[in-house]
Parts: sequence; C-alpha cells; structure tokens
Amino acid sequence: MKRIVITAAFATVALADPEPLSPDQPVPPPYRYWQTTMLRKFDSSYAPTRNETKVEEVYPIEGRMYFHRLVMKNGKPVSPEKQAKEDKREAEFRDSIRKGFKPKHGEEMTGLTTRFTTEELERAFAMEEVGREILNGRPSVIYKYQGRPGRTLKVGGQYQKFFDVAVDAVCGRLWLDERERQPARVEVRLKRPATLMFGLLVWIKQVKIDVEWERLEPGVWWPREAEGFADARYYIIKSFIMHGRVVNDGFARLPADSRTDKAADKP
Repeated sequence: MKRIVITAAFATVALADPEPLSPDQPVPPPYRYWQTTMLRKFDSSYAPTRNETKVEEVYPIEGRMYFHRLVMKNGKPVSPEKQAKEDKREAEFRDSIRKGFKPKHGEEMTGLTTRFTTEELERAFAMEEVGREILNGRPSVIYKYQGRPGRTLKVGGQYQKFFDVAVDAVCGRLWLDERERQPARVEVRLKRPATLMFGLLVWIKQVKIDVEWERLEPGVWWPREAEGFADARYYIIKSFIMHGRVVNDGFARLPADSRTDKAADKP
C-alpha cells in the first residue's frame, strides 16, 4: 500500500522522552545526495530580517533514517570546530537508532507529522482530473483538489482542529505520473485566510507551496525541489513571514549492502 508523508511545516514539538522507532517507520531509499536550503524571513512590514543558505550532505544511517550533515553555511565551509560537532551529532544519531529510538530531529519531522494511505487522503480531499501533460519527459495526469465536504477522516487528539482547518483552507493541483501513479508535482494554495480560535491563536494570511519530485529509479521518487511562502500571525501580534527554497541534487545510489555512506565532493 502506497503511503504519502504530510509534514506540518514551521511547527516544533519538544519531546520529553526519546520516541521509540516505529516498526512501520519508512525505510529511506538507499541514496545519498546534497541538499541546499535557502531561507528568508521578514518582519510585519515585509522588510527582510534574515537571509540564510546552507548546504548539507544527506545519507542514511543504519539503513533506517536520513542524517543531514552541515558542510557549508552562507557560502563558507564549516569550521573544524563545527565539523567536530557534526561528528558528535552523527554518533548520537546512530546510537539512538541502534538503541531503538528515533534520533532528535530525525528526518526533521515532528509530532505533527502524520502518514496517510492514498485511500485516506481520498477521503479528505475531493480530486478531479483536469488534463494531461508531459512532465520531465514522462506523461502525467493533472488533478485539481480541495477539501472534501463531510469527510470522515479523523487524526484525533490535539491536531484534529489543525488538520480540519488546513484541509478546508487549501486547494491546488497534483501531477500524478501516469505509468507509476506516483506524485510528480504538487501545488498548494490557500483559498482563504485560515484561523484557529478566531485568529487569536493563529491567523494564516497566505500560503504557497510548490514541490517537484525526481524519479531515481523505477518506483522510487524523491523531492527534487520545493519552494514555499507563508504569511501568518500568531498570538495576535507576532508575525511569521518566510520564503524558503530547498533543492536536492547529486543523487548517488549506495551499494546494496551499504548501511551508511557520506557524499563525495559536491559536483
């Protein structure tokens, strides 16, 4: 059964105790690659307050989860002191996995990360085929989607309200590879401002997200590029305005018996 990962971005959850690794934890494809992240933040008047670019090596540890190793920040290689800290962080990451626990910041996912089957997503979103297109040399089917009225999908707990607000507020288009039925591109747009507790807790004014996947081998697709913009307010007066872009490249398949590997020099 295919599974799709939906991550509630820009959210942080502090875990008091180590979280056990689930036996259903998806195994990452045996690839190493480079990830470049460009981040810009703005104040409430849209004046830039932060501009940061970082480059990371990404590779699986113990065949279970990807590790992100910082190698460059704002155009400068990390210092020997920082390299030593990254070595220590990797050792702790590996040790957690060997003990059966999810490493801190593993996969950059949080407690708001939920995995849904394709069937469950179809219960949450109404989709309509609107066309076909050749995308990266492969035929794809284009769907438009929006929250399904009267949906029965429940995530439960403290995230149910967040989930319902998000599903009702967004719409967009999905490009599905016609041969392998895998997502090849997705656009997410905000239909109208979304709020929690009448805007006292959160007021989301604008969200725009575009993601494109790369076919690494038959049946294996991985995000190649993602770009997004968010304009929100929380606790009435605090602003959260950010533009980000993530590019993954230099994919290299690891040997079948390899449990971990680091990327070579960036091309």
